Amino acid sequence: MTVPSRLHLKRPCLLVQDLERSLSLYRDCLGFQLDYVGKADPDSYLYPVFRLPVTAELRFAALSTDQEPRALALTEVKGSTLPSPTMPYRAATVIRVPSLVDTLPKLQTLGLIPIKASSFSTPPNLKFTEQAVCDFDGHLLVLYEVQQQPPAP
Repeated sequence: MTVPSRLHLKRPCLLVQDLERSLSLYRDCLGFQLDYVGKADPDSYLYPVFRLPVTAELRFAALSTDQEPRALALTEVKGSTLPSPTMPYRAATVIRVPSLVDTLPKLQTLGLIPIKASSFSTPPNLKFTEQAVCDFDGHLLVLYEVQQQPPAP
């Protein structure tokens, strides 16, 4: 098997306090598919990379979309408090959803408050609508849908 050498962005990895609660958003509301849940070994790269104390217990979940295997990782941190996010936000995870109209009530059921929507058009006749929301741990998510517009007369 030949491994491609071209540039490829694999996935964001988000630290969360409660994996099951996070799955209620990412899997049950947004539609990611849960591939697996695992426990990090004591010598896992997650400890030095995220600068976590070795006393923390880590579980991780890999989530996929229909087009991208393992597109998102969630790492649960138990035994160590995660800091609150700082303002302004320094990063956002951008996720295309099939329908914002269908997704927004699910977010509100989870107690998440979306930020005002924004719409814009781009060539060739595409209309984008974006709706941002913070997850349970303060990660900024920009959800969007795209629609094909009829060509101008």
